Amino acid sequence: MSRLPGMRILFWALTAMLALWFNAATATDDLLAEIQARGTLLVGVKADVPSWGELDKTSGEIVGLEPDLARDLAERLGVDLTLVPVLSAERVSALETRKVDIVIATLNVTPERLTQLTLVSPYYYESGAGLLARRSAGFKEWSELRNRRICSRRGSFYNRPIAVEYGADIVALYSAEIALAALRDGRCDGFLGDTAVFAVMLQDRELAERYEMILPALYPTGWAVALRRDARGGRLEAVISEAIVHWHRSGLLGRLEEKWGIPRSEFSRRMEAEWRQAAP
Repeated sequence: MSRLPGMRILFWALTAMLALWFNAATATDDLLAEIQARGTLLVGVKADVPSWGELDKTSGEIVGLEPDLARDLAERLGVDLTLVPVLSAERVSALETRKVDIVIATLNVTPERLTQLTLVSPYYYESGAGLLARRSAGFKEWSELRNRRICSRRGSFYNRPIAVEYGADIVALYSAEIALAALRDGRCDGFLGDTAVFAVMLQDRELAERYEMILPALYPTGWAVALRRDARGGRLEAVISEAIVHWHRSGLLGRLEEKWGIPRSEFSRRMEAEWRQAAP
């Protein structure tokens, strides 16, 4: 029996695998080349989260800790910066539709997102799920959320586990501003969100007089700079990873926390110490 047909099948299979590898490698390198040729880095950031990414009422520009990180990346690449506001539910689609090149927008690392996107390591921040509620509500345990109407933001990864594990009636709204307004108006019994974000909000004395974040944080996860999935292993991912190491080692994140009135996190302190110790 001739072995030629089998050899042909093997040849075409190897050819197809090499083509896929070449196309993937080209795609990862093309993103950095595309940004440099364009001369502008497009970064998706929040515009509704105080201190992290919000609209300046005077200038109308998006400002905050994450826009500052985006600016640092653009400077490293030697290109201009365009900030694109994205809501929580829009972050993945903004990358997949090429509306933005990268996302730096309080994006928690989850198993699902690890398959959807390229999440650059090391992570630049960490937070957990917290509950903002009226002091008069008196919540002591997460189990007390059962059958209670809890507002959150669309696209938040913890909406489903809080509903399944604790029986909360999750109302997923478009933005943090809308969710906070719903809490203030009594349309929700609590506002589910990131502990790092609530820590900033509660520095507002008027807000802190009526509301509190008292329950222990759930699902602590890192926040990652995100790229499209086809950018995995490419030059842009490597450049961003190197930048994040510098953010930690140089103490930049700690300085930006201070600049934007964000309570210094244990995570940023720990990462700064670890990366300094690991310096060659």
